[in-house]
Amino acid sequence: MASLNFALHHALETGKRRIIYVIPYLSITSQTVATFRNMLGLDADSNIVLEHYSTAGLQNSGNTGSIGTSEEEDVKERQRKLASERWDNPIIVTTMVEFLETVMSARGTKLRKFHNMANSVIIFDEIQSLPLNIINPFNEVVSFLSTILDSTILLCSATQPLLERTARKNLRLSDEPDLIDNTDGYEEKLKRTRIIASQESKSCEELANIIYEQALRNGNCLSIVNTKSEARKMYQCLQELNADGQFELIHLSTAMCGKHRADQLARIKVLTDPHDSKPVICVSTQLIEAGVDLSFACVVRAMAGLDSIMQAAGRCNRNGESKEIKDVYVYPLQGEERFKDYLPEIHRGKKLTLQIMGEHPDADLLSTGMLNEFYGMLLQSEDRDGGNSLLDGPLWKKENAGKTIYELLAYNESQRKQFENNTMGERYNPFFAQAFKTVGNEYRVIPKITHNVVVPYGNAMELLDMLGHGELREKIAILRRLQEYTVSLFDYEYKILNEKHAISIASEDFDICVLNGDYYKGEYGVVTETDMSLLMI
Repeated sequence: MASLNFALHHALETGKRRIIYVIPYLSITSQTVATFRNMLGLDADSNIVLEHYSTAGLQNSGNTGSIGTSEEEDVKERQRKLASERWDNPIIVTTMVEFLETVMSARGTKLRKFHNMANSVIIFDEIQSLPLNIINPFNEVVSFLSTILDSTILLCSATQPLLERTARKNLRLSDEPDLIDNTDGYEEKLKRTRIIASQESKSCEELANIIYEQALRNGNCLSIVNTKSEARKMYQCLQELNADGQFELIHLSTAMCGKHRADQLARIKVLTDPHDSKPVICVSTQLIEAGVDLSFACVVRAMAGLDSIMQAAGRCNRNGESKEIKDVYVYPLQGEERFKDYLPEIHRGKKLTLQIMGEHPDADLLSTGMLNEFYGMLLQSEDRDGGNSLLDGPLWKKENAGKTIYELLAYNESQRKQFENNTMGERYNPFFAQAFKTVGNEYRVIPKITHNVVVPYGNAMELLDMLGHGELREKIAILRRLQEYTVSLFDYEYKILNEKHAISIASEDFDICVLNGDYYKGEYGVVTETDMSLLMI
């Protein structure tokens, strides 16, 4: 609400054409749009606010994007599709995935949106969630938007990353970039929590005991771990401790579809209402750390990057319900070494936090000084002189090993040399050599997630049945509603489930897959084993 207030007044003063609001997580776009519509007194049919994001197969891509304009298609639907391609509405709410894949694209349908980013107010909410492996290209894009296309860029976060301090120093901040001056005195006045961090590793069972004890002491507790498998195992450990049913146990994970997560969050909101709170323990992955307005009396977090720990602390005593400072406990979780290859950012952040704790044993980990120390070390650990590192956006396909987005869109030395080799020494003389098509074809924010399936939760199966009937415009409306019943699976998860014949085609016309109900649990979401005891192994 504060950032929209800024954007509206700034647009009025400076003549900016539109406001673009970029959010890291798909799960909070709809609630943001609802808030904006409510603030501005707009009904659901108003075209002032456009909500636009992309998920393969269900919205704005895949078959729904290739249907094309036909005589059967409703006028409003054609207008919506055109608006999604052009971004010429006064207010756009989109995701970081959609933004990044637009500005890195070579396709005309994507670039139509890029030119409408000119002379706009562009707000990046929860900017700390920007993937580390795209920082330098992101810096170039927003500096171009600001300096050349006359847009105002606002980077919002409670844990502001030092994006301007990469070796390339290519984020062109304004002379006085902070909207609020003299914030040093606020830290102590607004202090609601303290971090109690340990370097002593705990097993899942040991951490579950700590969580349960803190819940008994405080009335409720939020536990945040780093992976879906850890969350499931922690939940099962707590089920054993909570055999008498003293607490309501709630599990949150990206293994659940958006509607399932929204329902779980709504339950938590009721259970933690300060006027009528009930004993509850929530076990979640880090999805709860940004854009979720919940408040617990205590938080227990598995060791992670200091930015994640601070975000977790933001779910504790969030609204100052307690005048006493409340505690956030942090412990390393045993067995996480096996995750370091496919979750490198979590592993790296955890390692750096432990290093900071060793070097500053008495420091307040919630202080801006410690956060700046963490970000400085994080960027330095992956940033060689002149960049050319993880921050430059390495491409993930084997044939492009060693190439980065930054270099391919800059001088592109590797391809210039390739030209020289192919022509027996002839130099590539043109000034421009950007590999726009290569980057556009291969860059994906989340390259490992390749399969989206509809899961049997809520009204999903009823909607799938309705998809076989009615006119095209009605089917497209159903496809949009199915979005909230969709889960994105890693490739290995999809293969396991497919081998078990747990995935089937629900609609050949729209290429939609559906998950067998035996592999979707009310407590866990998508599982790869129907016998949940196997998850404890």
